[in-house]
Amino acid sequence: MKDTCLRYAIARLAPTDMTHHATVLPAARQGDRCTLFATKEPVQMARGMKNLLPRAPRGELRRLHEGLYAIFGSTSRYYLYREGKYPITPQQQQSIEALFRRHDSNRMPNYDSITEEFFFPKP
Repeated sequence: MKDTCLRYAIARLAPTDMTHHATVLPAARQGDRCTLFATKEPVQMARGMKNLLPRAPRGELRRLHEGLYAIFGSTSRYYLYREGKYPITPQQQQSIEALFRRHDSNRMPNYDSITEEFFFPKP
């Protein structure tokens, strides 16, 4: 597992004069799994959603907005993601695609940009 762990790789690259850093304790490991595992492979993160919503009847747009607010946790957080202040994780992208499918939208999400980044998932 350590050969593919991003956290392990970063710790090995730490300078020898570094005096402190955040760490993952052994309790995070459960058998062959680690609850805080982050892969060394970059993932595709989306940024910005200024042209995300399709032209649709007002009721449909309202339902899509409400779904997006739920995915991001609040209206204000949605707007931070919409403006590209935070990266949209692969899990959030999947939730947005599912939302569009649920509302029978003929269009899939179109983000402002897609980048490859390292991702540290939260437990």
